[in-house]
Amino acid sequence: MGTRSEIYTLFYGGDVAVKLAVAQNLYSRYDQALVLRPDIMAQLAAVQASERALHVQMGAMAMGATCTQCAGRQGGGCCSRYMAGENDVPQLLMNLLAGIQVRIQQDDRIECCFLGGAGCVLSFKPMFCLNYICSHIKGDGNPATLLLLEQRTGSLLRKQADMEQLLLDFFCGNI
Repeated sequence: MGTRSEIYTLFYGGDVAVKLAVAQNLYSRYDQALVLRPDIMAQLAAVQASERALHVQMGAMAMGATCTQCAGRQGGGCCSRYMAGENDVPQLLMNLLAGIQVRIQQDDRIECCFLGGAGCVLSFKPMFCLNYICSHIKGDGNPATLLLLEQRTGSLLRKQADMEQLLLDFFCGNI
């Protein structure tokens, strides 16, 4: 079994390509053991429900159009290559467990490698990606709508953190 320090290095070290390879390897080796854990599956369902609620709110605010316009401008968009590195193994593993086909979409060395033609392919994202509310979004929303966006984001982040802890505990006992 791995020590917590070794697991932390495995989960949080390296660049995004290394983290993705680790997540895919762990998923291929442990997916059946993970899906047999009621605690992990219940938390995954809770994370998915929070993600859907946030997605609905973002849709109601037309954030997809706002973000697409921004990304299309010269130097626009917050989905940078640097931000791709904020993903960690547990987040990528959560996406895999949820049935997301996690793979590098492109590598132009400017944008996030998970940014596809229809936006981000990840359902579960790093804290910065979820918490970042730029001036374009703030300018388009009323305070009550923005508060609801922040509340739903906070709920998702809490549930993702709880899921991450379950995964850490699982792998500390199994690697």
